[in-house]
Formats: sequence, C-alpha cells, structure tokens
Amino acid sequence: MNANRQYTIPVLQAIFRVIFYSAILFGIGHLIYLDSVTMTHTGKFGEHSFTEWTQEIFILISSLLYFTSGRFDRSITGFTGMLSGMALIAFIREFNNYFHTWFKGAWQLLALIALVITVIYVYRNRHSFIRPFYEYLKLPAFGVTLSGFITLVVFSRLFGRGSMWRNILEVNELEGPTRWAKNAAEEGTELLGYALLFIGTLEYCWFIWNKRQEEEKKDPARNTPSGEYSDRELK
Repeated sequence: MNANRQYTIPVLQAIFRVIFYSAILFGIGHLIYLDSVTMTHTGKFGEHSFTEWTQEIFILISSLLYFTSGRFDRSITGFTGMLSGMALIAFIREFNNYFHTWFKGAWQLLALIALVITVIYVYRNRHSFIRPFYEYLKLPAFGVTLSGFITLVVFSRLFGRGSMWRNILEVNELEGPTRWAKNAAEEGTELLGYALLFIGTLEYCWFIWNKRQEEEKKDPARNTPSGEYSDRELK
C-alpha cells in the first residue's frame, strides 16, 4: 500500500497541476476574448483592459509568493528576496500609467526605492542567496520562468512591432481596429509571458513546500516556530 502511494500521489499531483495550469491559460484566453468585445476610453486592449490588469495581478502575486516563501524557509530568504524585489519592480513598471497621475516620474522613483530596499534586504540575508540560486538553476521551475521572461522581454516586443503589423494589415498607419489588432497580439503575448512567470513561481513554491515537508519528516527538530536554522545549516 505504501509503495503504491509512493507512485500514485506524485502522479495525481502532476495531473492536478496540468489541469490547474491549463485552466489558467484557458482563463487568460477568455480574458483576451472579453477585451475583443469591450471598449474602454483608451480603446480595446488599452491600459484599462482585462489583459493589462491580469498581467499586473500575476506579477504582484508572484512577488508576494516569493517573499512569503523566504519567510517560510529561512535558508532561501536572500534569494527569494531578490526574486520578490524584481517582480515588484516589474509590477511598478507595468503600473506606470497610474503612478504618473501622482506626479511625473513617480514610477521611476518607486522603482528606485524598491530596488534599494531589495539590495539591502538581499545583502542582509546574503548567507541564504548563493546556494538557493544554484539549486534553483537545476529546477524545472527555472525553465518555466526563463521561458516566461524571454517571451515577455524578447518575443512579445518583436511580435508587437508596428512595422510588421502595418505590413500584415496593409495600412500606412495603425489606427482604430488596426491598432487594436496590433495591441491584441502584443498584449496577449505579454500576458502569456506573465502567466508562465506565475506558473514558474507556483512550481518553485511547490518545490519549497515539498522540500520542507521532507526535511521535517527526517528531522522534526527543524520545525521550529521561528523557522530559524543553525549557523551550520545556513552555511
């Protein structure tokens, strides 16, 4: 019976993840469809679209999850602090149009403050940075996150080039529906990138949770209220 559980539980977990992640992608596909029939004061697929809001939600939740994981497992605090800070800066950048309503250059100032806080936090927890970083590079979560990052910063930019869409639609200027078509392609691809980043975050958090549970089974003394480890364990 125990032998069967050893194999069936991971298989069931994998099936659940396939279904859950498929549901996420199905959901963002439906949100893109909703934007195709929803007009805002910035047009379709503008700053107030479902697509834009979902991008910001994905990256904000990712930042919170990384930070929480670092508090849950103090042996990775420095590394997850870096990931959390990077995600927070990305969120501030995506939210720039709203911060501009405060004063000109607001998002740059907030991003700089977030960067400084992140650097200080990582430095103070530098003992838990290098080893978790190295271990992370060997995880499937890294591949998913890297795929999302490249999709976001490389492919979406190339796929959303105005010159290419003018050629496809055979127009001189992208205005009205032609602009919306271009925006749908670019913002939709960006949303896919953010979804992959979010899935990579969930995969890493899942790995940390399982790792912690296995360590506690082997050594119950590690399950301390504060989650602190001895200096020997952190080195």
